[in-house]
Amino acid sequence: MNNTQEYDCCIVGSGAGAGPVAYELSKAGYKVVILEKGKWYKEKDFRKDDLLSRHSVFRSKFSEERHVLEEPDGEGWSSDTTSEFWGGNIVGGASNFMSAYFHRLKPEDYRLLSTFGPIDGANQVDWPIRYDDMEPYYRKVEEIVGVSGKIVEHPFLEPRSTPDYPFPPTNEHPISSWFDKTCNQMGLHPLPMARGVLSKPFNGRASCQYSGYCGSYGCASGAKASSRASLLDQAMTTGNLEIKTESKVYRLNSNSQGNVESVEFYDKHKQSQQIRAKIFVVACYSIESARLLLSSPGEKHPDGLGNRYQQIGKNLHCCAGGTGHGLFEFSDFTPQQADQVESPGTFFNQSVAGLVFYRRQASLR
Repeated sequence: MNNTQEYDCCIVGSGAGAGPVAYELSKAGYKVVILEKGKWYKEKDFRKDDLLSRHSVFRSKFSEERHVLEEPDGEGWSSDTTSEFWGGNIVGGASNFMSAYFHRLKPEDYRLLSTFGPIDGANQVDWPIRYDDMEPYYRKVEEIVGVSGKIVEHPFLEPRSTPDYPFPPTNEHPISSWFDKTCNQMGLHPLPMARGVLSKPFNGRASCQYSGYCGSYGCASGAKASSRASLLDQAMTTGNLEIKTESKVYRLNSNSQGNVESVEFYDKHKQSQQIRAKIFVVACYSIESARLLLSSPGEKHPDGLGNRYQQIGKNLHCCAGGTGHGLFEFSDFTPQQADQVESPGTFFNQSVAGLVFYRRQASLR
């Protein structure tokens, strides 16, 4: 192991959780280091190429990280690798490949248990904070990373301290108007999607180019508010942030009082290195963060760092989503409608407030 380096703060990971911490501390004058196991790719590296951009360059290699996915198959458990879903092995993490939907939680989301009651078999608690505590930070994030959208008044709009988003909404696909018309007929409330995608240039970043390569692709213009493009690039200009790439952390070391004093990692030459800091932040995705904490036992943490109550690795909330598909016969369209459907580039870019309402009403029945 080589000589130990010392910093005010050491952050493991560089994605959506790490970026804001590095941004704020480096701006405040603290000496910060980020340890990122991936490489540092920038806009010029994100090509509009399906195979290159989505599958080969930015994912962990199964030969190096043997992740598996266990799931019931009706008779027992089946195993598969997660190599096809490992999309954030890069400075900025998976935020480089997000679709950048920037919804706020609603006030009742912070108190689901007390609002809607318990669910059998679930481990539920209300948040220890409320929406009002978080509202100033929602506003701050929208301003710093550059969120585009439009506030539309509807019965379920959360309280806001600003009348609108910092940037107007991105351009919409022509068939968005079809969606709006149908929603209005159903008594729902359609509105432009709040996107962490710039509709106008901002802070050295170009606006959206409407190339169609957005969700699950790296952004070639810098319009997408990834942790790297919107936060880390700015933090680097302070001179207080250092990002060590190809640095895979494998252990956090705690002292006899239970406080973390150092972190150990392998550099790109596969040599073990150590860093000491006053503050440590573990922000390397929900699964990897749990793995690292459980792999870091100590005198005061025999079952893993912070695992006194046996909760590390449980109740994990990763990203999730759903898709819907529809089949349309072009012969049923007018020529103008067919042209609209085939219009390339722009986003569909619509959300529905009413769906939130119906989901919650159903939970009360």
